[in-house]
Amino acid sequence: MMKKTLLATALMAATSTAALAEITGNVAMSSDYVWRGFSQTDNQMAISGGLDYSHASGLYAGTWASNVDSEFFNGGDGHDPQIELDVYGGYGGEMGAISYDLGLIEYMYPGYDDANTLEFYVGGGYQFTDTVSGSAKYSYSSDFFGTDESAWRLEAAVDVSLPMDFGLSLGIATNDGDAFNPSDLGSDYMDYKVGLSKSVVGLDLGLTYTDTDLSSSDCGNICDGRVVFSVSKSL
Repeated sequence: MMKKTLLATALMAATSTAALAEITGNVAMSSDYVWRGFSQTDNQMAISGGLDYSHASGLYAGTWASNVDSEFFNGGDGHDPQIELDVYGGYGGEMGAISYDLGLIEYMYPGYDDANTLEFYVGGGYQFTDTVSGSAKYSYSSDFFGTDESAWRLEAAVDVSLPMDFGLSLGIATNDGDAFNPSDLGSDYMDYKVGLSKSVVGLDLGLTYTDTDLSSSDCGNICDGRVVFSVSKSL
């Protein structure tokens, strides 16, 4: 009888824990993979996808991958990673209109481990109205893409729900730190974006304009203004 009771208790605990957790996935195709104002695919198409685990306690973890092909990683020294694999985890939650998030993310590039970058981030958001929210995020790495130098990023965004279920997103960020001054990567810089989104027949469509304040002499044609179209699906 005792064994049956213990087994039933264990099964109930496992069922309860599973009910508090959720695993989701996503896949996407985009005309370019732009990260912090830089094309990571040499102005070419990207296919990406990921898995996320979240718990009712606020803890979460996940992984995401995309094809890459960019001299952003190596400055033309012969390395040519083809895949980016991100692994991350953290803790987030909400207190009324306020949201918060902190965690770690590791950017990994099989075939060029020197570019692997571990980054800490902390962010927060505020729901101003039913249709307008704002957010800010600070990210820091002590060894940014193999430079052995630190880098940080401060970004802010505003998201607006529009009529006909359209969404508008505005974002601006500054990127600075020892890795940029003097720089193996170029000077410190700002990047910004304006995006429209809409869900149609279960697909999330996005159209985003992104640019930086860098000149072509700083980074060629991988950081200039561009429009990116994306189609994604949550699983």
